[in-house]
Amino acid sequence: MHRASELSEGKITGEEAEQLFFKLCSDHLSIEAIPRTSLKLDLARLKDQLLSKYEALMWTPQFVVLKNEAGQEITLRRDGRMVVRKALSEAEAHRAAIEVMRVVESG
Repeated sequence: MHRASELSEGKITGEEAEQLFFKLCSDHLSIEAIPRTSLKLDLARLKDQLLSKYEALMWTPQFVVLKNEAGQEITLRRDGRMVVRKALSEAEAHRAAIEVMRVVESG
C-alpha cells in the first residue's frame, strides 16, 4: 500500500489506490495490478485516448503493451489487469498502473 508521502508526491488519492490490488509477479521484477471490481474494457474504443499519452509497443484485441514517458512498460488486458515492468520502485509501478486506470475510467 502507498504511504501518505507517496500518495501526495504522485497526486494519487487514497481512493484511487484502493481501486487496485497490487502483487509482485513471480519473476520478482514486475508488479501486477488487479482491479478490485471486474472490468470489460473495449481496447479498440480506448485506443485514441491511450495513444495520446503512451507509446503502443503491441496492440491486440486481448491486450495492449504501452510504454509511458518514464520508460515503464504496462501490459493492459481487457479484464483491466495490468503488469508493470521496468519500474525503478514499487511505488513508481503503482503510480504507473493508477495513471493507466485514470485514462481507462475517463473513457
